[in-house]
Amino acid sequence: MKYLMTFNIVTLVLLGTLSILMSLEFKKNELPRKVIAIYLIGSFIAQGIATIYWYFGLNNLTILHIYSLFQFIAFSAFFWSATENKTKQRWITVISGIVSCLLVINSIWNESLSDFNSMGIFISNGTIVAYSITYFFEILGANLDSKKYLIVNAGVLMFISESLVVFLFGNFLKEVALIDQAVLWYTHISTYIIFLLLIFWNHAKLKRIG
Repeated sequence: MKYLMTFNIVTLVLLGTLSILMSLEFKKNELPRKVIAIYLIGSFIAQGIATIYWYFGLNNLTILHIYSLFQFIAFSAFFWSATENKTKQRWITVISGIVSCLLVINSIWNESLSDFNSMGIFISNGTIVAYSITYFFEILGANLDSKKYLIVNAGVLMFISESLVVFLFGNFLKEVALIDQAVLWYTHISTYIIFLLLIFWNHAKLKRIG
């Protein structure tokens, strides 16, 4: 499974590079870009720790629980800041607050911190997919300025939808050898790399047009 570790290292390098690029002009950036920068930095730290745990054969699923909550809050904040619809912002605030509480409750009382949180990921990722789809509908026919995060949104929808499918196989993944999980994990990491490249494309595009 050395190739899987290589994929992980590539992902970490991309995350680290993007974190630096997105942070260079952090104060000047609009709120959605600041949220993306914070998400990248948090993801770099979490995935770096998870990779070290995995390398030494330690259980890194507790980190997955914490990271899932962080990722949900970060993407919710992104969609909240990207929309200009005040009513939608209020709904995102209320729904995200409820879902965040459900994720904490699920991790404490339902799905062990040392196990896959399939139910938590189903709830959080399903909510983010709904946010992403409504954002697509919101910017249909909108002016060019409202579409500046269209590429990031496409990446979020692709990655979160794929993650939703992969982690619903949590119980299956516990029962089979790592080599038999390879296709799912290679697909997951490849999708995440594409997502990061889409973030870079969006960043470069916005930087070019000022």
